[in-house]
Amino acid sequence: MALSHPLLYRIVAGYRLTDYVGAGGMGEVFKAYHAETGRLAAVKILYRPEFKARFQNEAIVQSSLTHPNIARLYEYSQLDERPVLIIEWVDGQSLDEVIRRKKRLTNNEASLIIRQIISAVSYVHQAGVIHRDLKPSNVRITPDGQVKILDFGIAKGKYTPQLTQVGYVVGTTEFMAPEQFRGRVDAKSDIWALGILLYEITTGHLPFDDSNPMLLRQQIERGSFTRPHVLNPSISPELASIIANCLQTNPSQRPSGTDILQNLDREKPIERNRLVESISSLSDFSLKKWPSVAGYWPWLIVLTLGIVGVNLTKRRSVQPEEKVVAVVDSTPQYEKILVEVLNADYDLELISPDGTVQSKEPFQVQRIPGQPLSITIRHRGAEQQFTIEPGVKSMYQCYFDR
Repeated sequence: MALSHPLLYRIVAGYRLTDYVGAGGMGEVFKAYHAETGRLAAVKILYRPEFKARFQNEAIVQSSLTHPNIARLYEYSQLDERPVLIIEWVDGQSLDEVIRRKKRLTNNEASLIIRQIISAVSYVHQAGVIHRDLKPSNVRITPDGQVKILDFGIAKGKYTPQLTQVGYVVGTTEFMAPEQFRGRVDAKSDIWALGILLYEITTGHLPFDDSNPMLLRQQIERGSFTRPHVLNPSISPELASIIANCLQTNPSQRPSGTDILQNLDREKPIERNRLVESISSLSDFSLKKWPSVAGYWPWLIVLTLGIVGVNLTKRRSVQPEEKVVAVVDSTPQYEKILVEVLNADYDLELISPDGTVQSKEPFQVQRIPGQPLSITIRHRGAEQQFTIEPGVKSMYQCYFDR
């Protein structure tokens, strides 16, 4: 069901906002349609004025990049004096959704995906840009198997001014390289994140994972993790080697994106259609191809169950192609997450996306499994927004900047 929003159906730079997608750290994202050109776009509207400079930097950085595996920036505009980014709309699934459904990818699937990501990252680095937030939720796979990197919100370019306060770090902790905790970041920090990403898509797990931020940082700085073949005995030696090389705690010992591509090129060529078949079997792409049937899904499910029941009374064997398991989904509609603010224990309020306010700890929020959730923490009149990423389970801990 589409989410409502007061800005829906407004027009910005010729694009009508048709659907509210969600909120990130700096802006709200809408799906939009340009009536004259027929072009779809993702429209990102800044809602935190204190991040205007970073928002403008995102526009400068992304407008300088043109690569088939990077979402294009179409235009920088304004709506009600609020900065707006109009970006290529990428249909399909985010990589974290694919991981959540498949648990882990095959060697062929992982190789095709990581090859496209590294191609984009190598290009970005050659342009003097560091992404600084490579992770599955910022990677999207189109129905035809093309990979697109999204969200350059905290990217650093050649002319990016100092936007991060001294003593603070930016990024997603689970994907941050050891040197980032010490305020140092370069292209090799993105290579570390690539190693984390490849580890997760081939094993279904993160190499460094702890609900306690300090313990998580210690794990990362030590660089000690369970080798991927322990979790996935079928992982290819080439992919396992790339992971090991990327996750070197010394940045100088990590390969460049070009080096990784050369290693991948030595492998057997991969057919993209194999990835398309694998991904589309877990998605709603089939509904998009047959829109006239979509409204009849409830009746089709009942009919399918009825046919299966009749067949089972006649014979005991059911062919795997019937996909009976796809009809029965035991996934819970919501998951509960406790929220803890580590550096403040009074005068706190948590504001949920629907406007609900909690004033008593421990805070508890609900979200759809596998989806990011934006929350606002209010402390003595000051507000700060946080995004609970899909990988966070049961407990989310954060610090309030004061």
